[in-house]
Amino acid sequence: MFGKKKQPSLPYVLQVLTTEYLIEGTVDGDTHLYLPKPGVGMGPLDLTCVRIQATSPLDIPTRTCARFMVMGNNAVALIPQIEITSIAMYEVWKEYKKPLLGVFYVGPYIMQGKLMSLVEKTLQSDMPMYDVHITSQFPGAHWGEIYAPFALVNICWLHGYELS
Repeated sequence: MFGKKKQPSLPYVLQVLTTEYLIEGTVDGDTHLYLPKPGVGMGPLDLTCVRIQATSPLDIPTRTCARFMVMGNNAVALIPQIEITSIAMYEVWKEYKKPLLGVFYVGPYIMQGKLMSLVEKTLQSDMPMYDVHITSQFPGAHWGEIYAPFALVNICWLHGYELS
């Protein structure tokens, strides 16, 4: 008669890689990670305890703030710093079973890894990527590189790719 009440998920750190910034902050554990789709209204991602670092070679100081609203339009990738199976959206992403192994030119970055598709040889607007290595194409970029077990990639920024 009385089922167990679902416990709220714990907050976790999320990195949002945009065309110009690496934004890192904490999101509520029940946050639905998404990337905008054309013609669909969506609100910003609400981050707390935020660090904002420029990804260009320009000498722009890193900023911090208590709260920051990230707009998804310029998001190249969402990189959760938590076991992917504990995120609510995992039930959707695990359905992407067709791998594309390769090097992907996404915005000003090069991403290597396993991009997962719902249908073979078809790209969706946002796609999960596993075993991700991200570097900048900007010579002298100050932020370095990112290694992550998972990222949600915004295919709207994809210029092309080389398959392995």
